[in-house]
Amino acid sequence: MISLPKNLLFFLLLFTACQPPKSNTVEEIIKQSNAVYGFDNQAYQIDFDFRDYHYSLERSQGFYSYSRQTFKEEKKIVDLMTTVDKLKRFENDSLIVLQDTIRKLYSNSLNSVMYFFQLPRPLQDPAVNAELLNSVVIEGNPYWTLKITFDQEGGGEDFQDEFRYWFSKKNYQIDFLAYNYLTDSGGTRFRKAKNKRMLEGFLFQDYVNYKPDSKFTPLDSLPLFFEQGKLKELSQIENKKIKVKHP
Repeated sequence: MISLPKNLLFFLLLFTACQPPKSNTVEEIIKQSNAVYGFDNQAYQIDFDFRDYHYSLERSQGFYSYSRQTFKEEKKIVDLMTTVDKLKRFENDSLIVLQDTIRKLYSNSLNSVMYFFQLPRPLQDPAVNAELLNSVVIEGNPYWTLKITFDQEGGGEDFQDEFRYWFSKKNYQIDFLAYNYLTDSGGTRFRKAKNKRMLEGFLFQDYVNYKPDSKFTPLDSLPLFFEQGKLKELSQIENKKIKVKHP
């Protein structure tokens, strides 16, 4: 066994301790974040209320079921879509025939709520293109910046949308996100996470929703505009009465 001089051993330890941590790849950041939020679980059922609807989400070994329910003019309205079935609408448990354009409208609306609710899990979808951009500091905290775009095939009706996610370097949580969208005449949104809470192994959070003065503002400029108070608050994104079940 070779015995190193004490001074040499000290400098080797000091050199090792001063080495910067290995840079995280996009895949590692998303994977770690999924574990933090609990969405690396393979099977679960989650119910929650958002605005005028009650939502149900089920996942099990590659299968998913999304549904929402509300009441209009004393009629129970249920929208249901799964891995194998396109969206179906029921009124008082009776199936309603939908035109394709209406079906897409309802599907996009349901998908949008489930997309944001399950973040960061959707960032692992095959149609997602993720790129690690320059790190930034927001409100005094360091963040990785992830640029997200989508392939046309498998990217849904809104495949041309572009996103930014700011992942905390301290805990892999998504504290801020932003996106440009083209539907409904398009626009730009910036969200700040709030009201974080753990429930049955899952981390849930709500958001404050902002918009810039210009309709299509470069996404990477939004953190600075936010800190300068140049974004207008639009709404509160709040999921309520969350219940989690494990099979």
